[in-house]
Amino acid sequence: MERLGRFELVQHLATGGMADVYLARRFGLGGFDRQLAIKTLRGTDDTFIGMFLDEARLLSKLHHRHIVQTYEVDCDDDGNYFMVMEYVDGHTVRRVLQESVQRDMPLPLDFTLTIATSIAAALHHAHEHDVIHRDVSPSNVLVGRDGAVKLIDFGIAKSEDRATRTAVGFVKGKAGYMAPEQVRGYDVDHRADVFALGILAYELTTRRRAFPAGSVEEQLRMLTEASVAPPALMVDGYPRELERIVMMALEEQPEERHLDARSMQLALERFAMEHHITLGGEVVARVMRELFPQRPKTDLIEEDTVPYDLDVSFEDVLAGMATPTPVWTARPC
Repeated sequence: MERLGRFELVQHLATGGMADVYLARRFGLGGFDRQLAIKTLRGTDDTFIGMFLDEARLLSKLHHRHIVQTYEVDCDDDGNYFMVMEYVDGHTVRRVLQESVQRDMPLPLDFTLTIATSIAAALHHAHEHDVIHRDVSPSNVLVGRDGAVKLIDFGIAKSEDRATRTAVGFVKGKAGYMAPEQVRGYDVDHRADVFALGILAYELTTRRRAFPAGSVEEQLRMLTEASVAPPALMVDGYPRELERIVMMALEEQPEERHLDARSMQLALERFAMEHHITLGGEVVARVMRELFPQRPKTDLIEEDTVPYDLDVSFEDVLAGMATPTPVWTARPC
């Protein structure tokens, strides 16, 4: 089996723009055997190396239960740079949404709000350490079979600690998940992440794209105008208070959004409490077992091959929850 330094590479998990991710094992004394994820850099371009080391340095100062942990970064004798990270046995939110549509299994509100509030907490922690993620999307949120929710991929994060910088006017981010000011190439702050968090919450609770478009150009135009259909227009019975929270995050002007990720987290938690919705890892684990009965190959990064902006039925959206909550149904397209 292939080795990388002290680690045994077990299985290739994912491929990204400039790196590959592997499931690895580390053995030690007394039967010590730990599973880890190892991210390896492809190529030797100085710019990519700088970005890779920047990401590792930023992650080294972020210690939060909803941010995937990085244990070390190194370079082997052959000049291969690699990052050793926490392994999460689960799937990305994008894969969860795709599976939900394919199986016609609506996502219960306790599940979706747990994910949204968890990522809000992760972002608030990052922002307190002057780190702006800039790439919050369903592909960059991991959901574990054990109920863990983790924000991943700080590869284009903004921080004063970065050795590599993004020039003003240069756009970094994922089409469909950038704030208007980010699309325009303006300097961004934590409120750009609040906007992306709003998109994540919108798509989790509607299973529809916030900014659907036939081309990247059209999608970017919609983003610059913050042109998004209110959830209640898409889904019958969508709670008005929840819609207000989500749409406030999606305001075009940064100053009109939630003050910060913590403010949005508290608003969502208050909504859940008022509607007797219990949040937590247990509900996440339950839904993951239902969606993925077989143990998965963790898909840290994946192709967007299965759409999830299909007809949505919320007749059973809250089925199986421990406490009674409102139920709504989708409008026909």
